[in-house]
Amino acid sequence: MFKTIFAGGAAIAAVALGAVSAHAEDARDFQHDGVHYNYTTAQKGNVTVIQGTASGQVPFRLYVSGNRVTGTYNSRNVDFRLADARNALAGAADKSN
Repeated sequence: MFKTIFAGGAAIAAVALGAVSAHAEDARDFQHDGVHYNYTTAQKGNVTVIQGTASGQVPFRLYVSGNRVTGTYNSRNVDFRLADARNALAGAADKSN
């Protein structure tokens, strides 16, 4: 399931990692490999909820709780550790160098 979230690129992992430090109800966007990511974050107790779209068409909703990320990306279930996201981003950066 972990690889499913990276089908649209490793940038979605950056969304999860960046949202961990984001303020509640903070709107953000960025572009990676030609894909525009737009999302908001909201704090619900101990859970950070990240909701948005990739290129305005692919919806995602992620729940960051502790060291775990669950939710959906393009209507597919995702479930991975934040450490896995960090490792995937590091691997993507190595490939681009």
